[in-house]
Amino acid sequence: MKRSGYIYLPVLFLLLALNSVQAQEPFAGGHFWVSFTDKNNSPYSINRPWDFLSQRSLERRASQMISVNHADLPPSPAYIDSLRADAAVEVWYASRWFNGALVYTASQTAWERITSLSFVASVEHVKPIPPGQSGKDDQQQDPTGKKEQPQGAQGLEHHLLYDLVAEKRVAAMWEKMVNGTDFGFSAATIGQINGDVLIADGFLGQGKIIAVLDAGFLATDQLSVFSHLWNTGRIGGTRDFVERQPNIFGSSPHGTYVLSVMAARRPGELMGTATEATYWLIRTEESANEFRIEEYNWLAGAELADSLGADIINSSLGYTRFDDPEQDYTYSQLDGQTTVVAKAANMASDRGILVVNSAGNYAQQNWRYIGSPADSFGALSVGAVEISGERAAFSSFGPSADDRIKPDVMAHGRQVPVANTAEGVALANGTSFSSPVIAGMSAALWQKHPQANAQQIKKAIIESGNRYLMPDTVFGHGIPDFVWASRLLQHNFQPEKQLVLYPNPISPETYISQFSDVDQQVNIEVFDLRGQLVYSLDYTLLSGYNRIQPFRQVHHFNNGIYLLRMTTQQTGEFSVAKFLKAW
Repeated sequence: MKRSGYIYLPVLFLLLALNSVQAQEPFAGGHFWVSFTDKNNSPYSINRPWDFLSQRSLERRASQMISVNHADLPPSPAYIDSLRADAAVEVWYASRWFNGALVYTASQTAWERITSLSFVASVEHVKPIPPGQSGKDDQQQDPTGKKEQPQGAQGLEHHLLYDLVAEKRVAAMWEKMVNGTDFGFSAATIGQINGDVLIADGFLGQGKIIAVLDAGFLATDQLSVFSHLWNTGRIGGTRDFVERQPNIFGSSPHGTYVLSVMAARRPGELMGTATEATYWLIRTEESANEFRIEEYNWLAGAELADSLGADIINSSLGYTRFDDPEQDYTYSQLDGQTTVVAKAANMASDRGILVVNSAGNYAQQNWRYIGSPADSFGALSVGAVEISGERAAFSSFGPSADDRIKPDVMAHGRQVPVANTAEGVALANGTSFSSPVIAGMSAALWQKHPQANAQQIKKAIIESGNRYLMPDTVFGHGIPDFVWASRLLQHNFQPEKQLVLYPNPISPETYISQFSDVDQQVNIEVFDLRGQLVYSLDYTLLSGYNRIQPFRQVHHFNNGIYLLRMTTQQTGEFSVAKFLKAW
C-alpha cells in the first residue's frame, strides 16, 4: 500500500499476533516436534566429526579450542527411518542439538503410532493444519500448511519507508563522504559506530561467513546492490525451512532489507557494513502466521550455520506471543535459557558462533520487553537508536527475566537506509535493522583480529559501548565504538597510562582513558585558557583499566579550548590534556 509517497511494508522483528485460534477437534493434525530418548546405535562418533560437520566448522571450533561433544552427534538414523516408514508421516528435518525431528501428519492414528514408539520421549504440537484443510485419518495433506494471506496479516508490525531516490529526501544527516569514502546514505549509520575507519582500512568482512536467518529474500537474486556477491561466489548457499518447494527469493522482502544493511554496495548510495563477507540466506520465518514451529526452524537454521562453518548469525527475529495463546511465553520465561530459541542460540554460541539478534520493537506495546532469543546468554542483542543517539521509541526494554542487562548494545534502527526491491533506496524502522549494522561490522572487526574468538569479539563490542561503565535496561551498554573495540582486541593492548580523551573535540559521551596500577583517589579539574578553574570532580580510579565520562556536566561551557588536569591525591602526580568543546 502506498500513501503520499510512503511505502508500508511488514516488519519482521516480529511483533507476534494475539489472534486466538479457532476451536479445534480433539486431534489437530499438522506439524509436531518429536523428541528422542537417546542417540543409541548411531553410526556417528565424536571421534569422526567430519562425517557430520564441514572442515570449516571443525576449523572454527579448533581455532577457539571448542571440542565436539555428544550434543553434536546427529540423531540415530534408525529412529529417523522408523518415522519415515510411516506413509502418513513426513519428516521435515532432524536436529542434532535437540535430538529430535520435525514431522507433519494429518492422521490421528499416525500420531498415536509415533507417541507409542519406544525411542520417542515426547511429542509437541508446534503448528496446526490451517483452517480450510481437513485432517481426515490417514489422508495426506499439503505438508507446508501454507495459508494464503496478504502480507502483514496476523498483526505483524509495519515499517514506514521513504523512497529516498524517488523523493530526493537527502538531509544533512546523510552526508555522503566519511573519511574520504563515498558511503552514500549509509554514512551516518556506519559513522555512528565508528565503523567507517575499519572499512576505509580495507576491513570489509573478507573470509567471514554470515548466516542470515530471516523470513525471505525477495528479489535478492536480481537486485544490482547484491551483484558483487553473486559475481564473486559470496552467496554461499540458501535453505528454506518454511516451505517444501524452496521460495527464498519469492517470499518476504524483510531479509532483503536486512541483508542490504550488511552487504549492499552501490557507490554513492548504499554501503553495507561487511560487503566482502560470504552470506548464507536461510529462511526460518513464515510471515503469514506465528506458531512455535518457527523456533524449531530457527534451531535448524542455526545448526545448518554451525555445520557449514559460519562465523556469525544475524537474526532479526524474535518470539514472545503466538497465534495459539497456549504457545505464548511469559516474561518470567525470558531468562536466557528456557525458550526453544534461546536454548538454540546458546548452543550456537557455545560452538564458537557470534549470534547477533535484534532486541525487539515492543516498547510501545503491552509487552514492552525484549523478545527471545535476544534474552539468551549466547546472543549479542541489539536495540535501536535514532541517528542522534536517542533511543528509538519502539526499541524494547530490558532486563531479562533473571535481571541481566539487555539489550547488550544499540545501533541505528530508525530511518535506516536499505535497498528496496525496486532498485531504490528506502528508510526502514526497527531493531531488525540495527542488528545487521552490528553483525556486519563484527565481521570486519573479526577479520582485522583473526586470533580472537567469538566471545572476545562480543566482549570487545560491549566494552566499547559509550555507556559501558553505567549500563541500564534502556540502552544496555550503549552505542559501540568499533575503533575502540579494535584497540581492546590488540594482542599487546595496554591501556594508556597517560591521559587520553576520546573523542576530541569532546561530546557528552567523550571518555577519559586511564590505567591505574592500584586503587587511588584522583581529582579532575578543567581550566579555561585564562587559567580559571571551571570544573572539578573527585573520582576513584580502580586498579586496571578505567573509562571516565565527566563531560555530560559541561554543556554550559562556552565553546573553545580547555585544559584538563588529573591529579593523584596520594602523590600529587598529575597529567594534562587539551580538549575542544564545540557543541
